[in-house]
Amino acid sequence: MTTKKETTLLEYYQEHGLNPVPIDVEDQTCWKEHVIKRRNLYEKHLMLPTVCFRDRSVIEFGCNSGENALYLAALGARLTLVEPNGQVLPRLRNLFERFGLDGRIEALVNTDIAGFEATQQYDVMLAEGFLSALAERDQAVLKLGSLVKPGGLGVISFDDRYGSLMELLRQMIFRRVRQLSGVEDPHGEQSLELAHGLFTEDFGRLNASRPFSAWWEDVLVSPFVSWKGLWCYHEMLALLERADCEFYSSSPRWVSVDNFTWYKNVTERHHRHERILEQWNSCFAYFLTGMMIDEGAIGPASVEVVESVDELIRLISDFVFSDDVLAAELHWPDLLDEYLGCCQAAGLKAVNSEIKRVFEAVQGDDLEKVRVGYQQTEILRNLWGTHGHYISFIKA
Repeated sequence: MTTKKETTLLEYYQEHGLNPVPIDVEDQTCWKEHVIKRRNLYEKHLMLPTVCFRDRSVIEFGCNSGENALYLAALGARLTLVEPNGQVLPRLRNLFERFGLDGRIEALVNTDIAGFEATQQYDVMLAEGFLSALAERDQAVLKLGSLVKPGGLGVISFDDRYGSLMELLRQMIFRRVRQLSGVEDPHGEQSLELAHGLFTEDFGRLNASRPFSAWWEDVLVSPFVSWKGLWCYHEMLALLERADCEFYSSSPRWVSVDNFTWYKNVTERHHRHERILEQWNSCFAYFLTGMMIDEGAIGPASVEVVESVDELIRLISDFVFSDDVLAAELHWPDLLDEYLGCCQAAGLKAVNSEIKRVFEAVQGDDLEKVRVGYQQTEILRNLWGTHGHYISFIKA
């Protein structure tokens, strides 16, 4: 029998009183670090200089408690903020008042994308951290694109299907440890204690903006980090075209189809998107693992390899979020094993072997073997894949 899941991400946050990315920007050191990270995202990764926001009309959907919007206000943006979770709005208002930037908010609307009634288009549109969880997500992206002025910019983030594999492996391991430990409530104190024992050290090596408990609640035991909520670039670029928009940049930065080309050699939008997707196959191992791989060390992934990962992700998700799949049914695909195991990159070959051993432990009924099997991996514990992706685009 499939377990009952919360209907929406918003209900999940409200039921658990969860602020998914709390950032203590009141502390000056934290604020400075936050500014550096946001500027790095916009300027170094998405290639959007801060002047793009100065005195521009900016609409942000899902702004949460406003820490990111606060940075845009400090740059001089004129903000329309749309947030359906009323629980976080008092903190947002207090933050803007404390920083003396409340005058930069032209509208604060307590609704979601579907409920937002547009009366204008905007120079910049932002939607970060929640689109993958929407039931009508494709329609949401099309609506977001319609809100951008011609020549304007959009920035969205999404959970990448293949880049999420490393986090899904952690979910699989954690689910098996909870099963063998007899911990039924994924959101209880015992669950959090088990998570700390398994992953605190690994999480501590990340340059994360949120505490471990928020990651545990928002990722490790969230019903929204499943294969049903995961997108890929093929789907995203098709949506951008339908919205009359063109891919501009991404974070992580992996697209290089415009490198070494003369600016007068203009590529038609659809053809350029096709070239980007061709390059995607050559970056497949990077998407899966997040490991930097020397050029020529591994070839492009075949359609069959990609499909085997699709099936693996579905299998892990069904195991983690339902009782429909037994641990004994979990397996590392032969095609993926061959693809990674036969490459010239020693790190990829090594982590492939580590993951196979983890699957063997998970298939069994020995709690200690599962726990130790993961904790004794040398490479896997340092890998987080490329779960979260940003795309910026230009409206035609």
